[in-house]
Amino acid sequence: MCDKLKEVNGLTSEEILNKYWSVERNVYPIDIATILFKMGIRVYPYDFSKFDESDSQRKILGAMVANKKDIAFLYRQGESLNRNRFTLAHELAHCCLAHLDEQTIPYVEYRHDGVVTDKCEIDANIFAGELLIPTKELRTILSNEYPNALPKVTKLAETFAVSVNVMAERLKYLKLPYIDECDRKIYCVE
Repeated sequence: MCDKLKEVNGLTSEEILNKYWSVERNVYPIDIATILFKMGIRVYPYDFSKFDESDSQRKILGAMVANKKDIAFLYRQGESLNRNRFTLAHELAHCCLAHLDEQTIPYVEYRHDGVVTDKCEIDANIFAGELLIPTKELRTILSNEYPNALPKVTKLAETFAVSVNVMAERLKYLKLPYIDECDRKIYCVE
């Protein structure tokens, strides 16, 4: 198995932040590229368009390749910064959650335009959300900036440089109420 994969296997998002982002813990957004650099994981943009399926329902977002010692993540060239940040955090999640082994490398990540039902993908999404939107930091922002009001999901998404969808899913996961992107609906999660 890859030495670098062994190093990250089992790490939690909190452990990664404490070890590779500790000085910057109050700096937003979390710079996933810097964290990966400090971890010794290389990151490269790549044009995956020639591999896309013709029905456009599945596009390759990222890939992980490894040799005996190193790991590299490839992310889809031309996507938004928020999309690429989440892809990199998601790929790291697969490594930390032990979803990958010698039989699954190289690993290719497809975008799914529907509801995700695969447990590994759900777990990787949760981990990526925890990494890019840490609970402690999110709660601090909520208490400091929204002491007597519900947060707007769009503003929080901007603060953490994630998509509105990623922020909404994180808030739902943490069962925190928020106002949607149209400023019309209040989501109260029980």
